[in-house]
Amino acid sequence: MNLVVTSAKGLEARASAEFKEVALLSGARKFTIERSPYDGLIEVEAEDAKSLVSFIREYVKAEPFKVRFMMRLIPIDRVVDTKLEDIVKAVKDLSASIGPSESFRITIEARDSPYSDKQLIEAIADAVDRKVSLDSPDKIVLLEIFGEYAGIAVAAPDDIVSIARLKRAT
Repeated sequence: MNLVVTSAKGLEARASAEFKEVALLSGARKFTIERSPYDGLIEVEAEDAKSLVSFIREYVKAEPFKVRFMMRLIPIDRVVDTKLEDIVKAVKDLSASIGPSESFRITIEARDSPYSDKQLIEAIADAVDRKVSLDSPDKIVLLEIFGEYAGIAVAAPDDIVSIARLKRAT
């Protein structure tokens, strides 16, 4: 999994079909789509997830009313077991992409997590030696927990696409 697509609860099949349709328009041919055991989540493995997200962002700007079921697109850099030490190690590795003068924010979306948000934030914050900015960070350290495994991304705020926000901006 290197991309998470969210939808409204119960509309995962329609969001999957919509994602497939738009992905094919982008020229992408190698991707797999799986419904997550969690409502409103679709797990995707795509050849180049970040460029696919970029294409979908531009597609929504050009055709805002053609996308109805996908809500958010979240690229994932690494998937690890939901063990605090594995999460911290992955965040340390990925945090190299946060420049010395850049700031970051931690965002956690946990489902069936064995840890509290506070435990996770403290452990991750200790692993990243950069300035924190909650209002306008240069990068977001995003932790998506899905029970036994976790997806981690270190991304610019624009890399995480909210379809509703894009539609409001057009």
